[in-house]
Amino acid sequence: MKKILIVDDNPDIRALLHATLDLAQSFEIHEATNGVTAVEQAAIIKPDLVLMDIMMPGEFDGLEACRRIKQLTLDHGLPPKVLLVSAKPRDQVRQQLDEVGADEFMAKPFGPAQLVACIMALFQPKD
Repeated sequence: MKKILIVDDNPDIRALLHATLDLAQSFEIHEATNGVTAVEQAAIIKPDLVLMDIMMPGEFDGLEACRRIKQLTLDHGLPPKVLLVSAKPRDQVRQQLDEVGADEFMAKPFGPAQLVACIMALFQPKD
């Protein structure tokens, strides 16, 4: 069973993402409300995927959390995949995505089927 850590400061978005993933596949789902908690939880639960909003209040945003998660988990085996989401279009964040090591990006709004397809593609082995 794949572990997914959902990170968003909006409880309604977390609930929607959780419900979508519950319907789509049997995932072990964890949640965090900010970048700091995301990094702390990633170190403990070692998720296969972190699904994280870029824009969050607090000590650091989703971009910085992604960078730290990628660095943190490299010492413990393969790093998790990180799927960043944002209301900003891809062309506005493309360089930042590369800099922090994000595996994929989705612009909001997106549909449940699109999200599930993206996640399943991230879990497919690369040739």
